[in-house]
Amino acid sequence: MATIEDIKETALIPFQKHRQLSMHEAEVITLEIIGLLCDSECKDEKTLKYLGRFLTPDMYQDLVDERNLNKRCGYPLCGKSPERIRDPFSMNDTTKKFLLENNPYAYLSHYCSKFHFRCSQFYQVQLSDEALFARTGVHLFEDPEQDKHDIDFKVTLFEELLREKASEEDIKSLISGLKKLGLDPDSGNTDKKDTELEDDLSKWLAQIKIVENNNPSILGDFTKED
Repeated sequence: MATIEDIKETALIPFQKHRQLSMHEAEVITLEIIGLLCDSECKDEKTLKYLGRFLTPDMYQDLVDERNLNKRCGYPLCGKSPERIRDPFSMNDTTKKFLLENNPYAYLSHYCSKFHFRCSQFYQVQLSDEALFARTGVHLFEDPEQDKHDIDFKVTLFEELLREKASEEDIKSLISGLKKLGLDPDSGNTDKKDTELEDDLSKWLAQIKIVENNNPSILGDFTKED
């Protein structure tokens, strides 16, 4: 499992002598991070949140795709396989796009569960579009603007949000927040009612309450669905 220290050692150590990355250096860091996580997973939530300072939405999608090629769930906190494994070379791009847009269960080819699909969406939509080489100093272990980086590139995990709103009364508020962030309440199925999504969130809330028991596993029960 990859930790923050692994990311620093694998991708960042060679670039500690200057605050401004070149385009080439930024590309090297990106490739090293993707290489590290395409066949492994983040050890904890802190590591995934740390990655947010280096990734753009497009880079994150590349990471998801590479993990899928290695038969891994696209969500970097998960070590399982997608629910449905398909040969990525068995169809052309047009067919894959059509299936993704029209199959309400297309996410199962990329994620182990609907929950991790939601977690991944929630994470990706928060990532900055600013190019990595323009993010001055984010790669430095010690930087005078460290607090600014923590604010500018801060991400909140879906799991955290659910834990904070772990009550039935706040489910509607959570749904509203997801819509404001641009997340499709049910990708590929626009006829699904909010009450059905509330049922999904109720199940997830129940799972997260279990995670807070004594001696939980690192990933908890997030990948389980009824």
